[in-house]
Amino acid sequence: MSKSKTALLGILLLTSLASTTSLNVGAQSAEIVIDSQVEWIEDRSLEGDLRIVSGGDLTLNGLKLSISDGVTILVEEGGILNVQSSEIEDTNPPTGLAGYGYWDEVNRSAILIPGSDYDGPFDATFHSGETGSFYGGQAIIEGRDAIDLNGSEFTLSFDADTDDVWVGLVGYGHQSVHLATVTMIPDLGSSITYNAIDLQYQNMMALDNDGTTCDIEIAGSADFDDSSILGCKIVVDGMMTIHSTSIDRTGPIISNENSDLVLSGQTAFSMSKADHDVRAHANSRLHWGEDVLGSGGHTDRWERVIGSQELHFDAAGVLFRILNFGQYEITSSTYFSDENGVGIIDSGNSRTVEIGWADGSEPWTESASIEIIEYRTGWNMDASMDDYGGGIIPLTWDEVTVIDGNTPFIEFVSVDFQNPTESISRGSGGVGLLATIANRGTAPATVYFTCDVSESGVAAQMTSYPGGLIEAGEEIAIQFSWMNSDTDLASLTCEILTPTQLVEEDAFGGGIASTGQITWFDPPDEEGSIIPIVVAIFIAIATMAAFFFRMTKSSEDEEEELY
Repeated sequence: MSKSKTALLGILLLTSLASTTSLNVGAQSAEIVIDSQVEWIEDRSLEGDLRIVSGGDLTLNGLKLSISDGVTILVEEGGILNVQSSEIEDTNPPTGLAGYGYWDEVNRSAILIPGSDYDGPFDATFHSGETGSFYGGQAIIEGRDAIDLNGSEFTLSFDADTDDVWVGLVGYGHQSVHLATVTMIPDLGSSITYNAIDLQYQNMMALDNDGTTCDIEIAGSADFDDSSILGCKIVVDGMMTIHSTSIDRTGPIISNENSDLVLSGQTAFSMSKADHDVRAHANSRLHWGEDVLGSGGHTDRWERVIGSQELHFDAAGVLFRILNFGQYEITSSTYFSDENGVGIIDSGNSRTVEIGWADGSEPWTESASIEIIEYRTGWNMDASMDDYGGGIIPLTWDEVTVIDGNTPFIEFVSVDFQNPTESISRGSGGVGLLATIANRGTAPATVYFTCDVSESGVAAQMTSYPGGLIEAGEEIAIQFSWMNSDTDLASLTCEILTPTQLVEEDAFGGGIASTGQITWFDPPDEEGSIIPIVVAIFIAIATMAAFFFRMTKSSEDEEEELY
């Protein structure tokens, strides 16, 4: 074989090997899709996402599954994950510590410095890590003045006779202080850096220093039995059952709205990454078994949280507030409904509505109420009338609450002629009508209506502006009269005047009603009325002529007598 052919073959072999290696690497990190019944029984590392689709059923049996940061196990709706006697482990679990924000001696965070390990003087350098800072905090050692802190690290010096010593750590205000590592630097010998979580501590939570982790997302169903979970973030949108399983540096497990989370058997939490082991939506279903143990200390077993809540009114500008609001059961500030009738509680911020205390005592549950401060419209403007809405109303955990109590609902039943007739003279002074209006609601209303001539759309001439107070459940009749200046067939169409504050014009009812047609006519003698006037004028002229004739004749007779 020639040298050129040998070289070419070598290049092809190298290229093929490089391609194969590249494909294998890609395959290792590629997504794994489970779409049928599969069982894993050997240890493995997961460097790419694992997705269990609808119809897929994966069982992990007696193995250790190591999951890299950034990798997700996703159980889709219709998918199933079973974990039996297995270990689920984040390859980079949390190694830092975080405080709860307490300053008092009993409850503040502290770390034990192992001074007994050293025969001579030594320094201890505390590092807050990438995501934290000691700015504004203090380090507190019994028998010493408090040490003000700044920056992302600080160093304390200790004498040769220093025994094990607790160093209290408090953050600025009541913020959580973060501690990533502690480096021990003796005068003689090598320095040692400890992950904070590997030292003895009190009143501390787990801290993920780099903020990255693996994720387990359950939209279908998952069942963990006699297993362990280290690290990873767990989010439940479907159903998850955890039985006799240890959960370390994983909490809080997040159970979203309409999900199911069942904790049973000897399940035990430790070192949650928040001050509660489970964060459940107010409208999720959470079961915490009698023998289930939480992380303890200042970490509560669970918190129920609700997000943005809205109150929907029929009107804009309704003022309200919340009584016994939130964990501290305060009275909230005053809120109002916008132009769409929507009032948002606490600017849409989420809040805790239930706490399962760490000590296992009776959980606290919010018992808040909505207080209507002012709910006025054009139908209840009179100060003697109550506000609409119902006064004090229990606040549920629904995301939207419709406030429709203690409001009127008006129905225009009919409008009829008081005396049925087919025609009427324009000169008769008008026709009497009777409007029947009902209030089918639960609050009174002062209601008015207006009428138009149906055939022309012109506003009707009425002797009054008809309306009045209608109590809840009442039906009243309102009398009024109508005068018409035209002669023709005509009828009335009357409409309830609804309040301008309403979001929807017919939210409180209203409506229209119409009469039948009647004929308006002129009186029959109006066309011949000139004859009597002419006759009267003629008689008057004749009388005056006779009078002047007699006066003239009398004057002539007097003149003849003079002569």
